[in-house]
Amino acid sequence: MTAPHSQAQSGTTYWLGTLPSQVLAVISCLLLFSMMMLTFVDVAGRYIFSAPLPAAYEMIAFVMPGIIFCALPHVNLKEGHVTIDLLDGFIPESVKRWQAVIVNLFSAVALAFVAWRLWVRSRDHLRFGEVTDELYLELWIFSSVMSILCAIATIAFIINAWGYATNIKRPLKTEVGVTRT
Repeated sequence: MTAPHSQAQSGTTYWLGTLPSQVLAVISCLLLFSMMMLTFVDVAGRYIFSAPLPAAYEMIAFVMPGIIFCALPHVNLKEGHVTIDLLDGFIPESVKRWQAVIVNLFSAVALAFVAWRLWVRSRDHLRFGEVTDELYLELWIFSSVMSILCAIATIAFIINAWGYATNIKRPLKTEVGVTRT
């Protein structure tokens, strides 16, 4: 498998970047499938047997952020997020590399802030012994995992910024009015 933008990968890049990213993507897909099955069982139980799945809403409410935060490092590393490229056709090619560095660093700072706030919140959950309403699951575990996954996604942005700064990665060339896929 080739890296984005057709760059070759070293063994270290594979074991520290690509493989963990793919594992998190698979976990995210499995969580999505479990959410689909939970919803199916809940709806079928409710309308066919008049017996909905107990705590289905709560389980789905915790699976959904799991999907998001497991997929976030993979999406960031592969730069598969939604971008708006209204001005990309007017920016000179010589500036695009530094634009990519700045955008990735800004995104890393923003996501690091989110990871920090999630970590602070998880400490509060632990200190106050907060649990879920129906299943009595401790909330600090979920917020801690979300914080750690957010920190990993921050590292993915830093890796991308480093790749652009050292010219290992190159921005895609765009033409005005052409959509990248």
